Amino acid sequence: MLNKFTIIGLVAGFIISGIGGVSLMDSISSPVDKMEFDDVFLSGEKTTFTFSAPADSKQYLEIQGDSWDVRVQTPYDMKVPQTYGKDKATLSWTATAEGENKIFIENNADSELKISGTLEKSHDPLFFTYHILVIIAGVVIIGFSAGFSAKKPKGF
Repeated sequence: MLNKFTIIGLVAGFIISGIGGVSLMDSISSPVDKMEFDDVFLSGEKTTFTFSAPADSKQYLEIQGDSWDVRVQTPYDMKVPQTYGKDKATLSWTATAEGENKIFIENNADSELKISGTLEKSHDPLFFTYHILVIIAGVVIIGFSAGFSAKKPKGF
């Protein structure tokens, strides 16, 4: 007969292992991750986006503000134009080879700079290990909870 601690542990362990398994299958089945963002930068603020883009991935930026400087650095020979601008502009490019992309953004105006877009990036390979660790944690919980129903030897 299973006691309530064993049942609770089994349910929790199966849920945790299931979440890890589904996440692992999702990351294996779709190696490209879409990152959508909508950011606001204050006057004089600078930032850099760095991401690993797979080959044939599409990148898109929309920029709105009084004055800005946006530079895109890619690991291949494709040149994305350096953008100095006012009002509104859009940048889009397709990665011709896999590698690290950098987007340098600087707000040169006294007002806010709004940047939105969609970047397609590769999944971090370290997440594969995280998914395996979550599955193992669920199995360990199942193992410990099974011990609650085990018959105790004499002397305990």
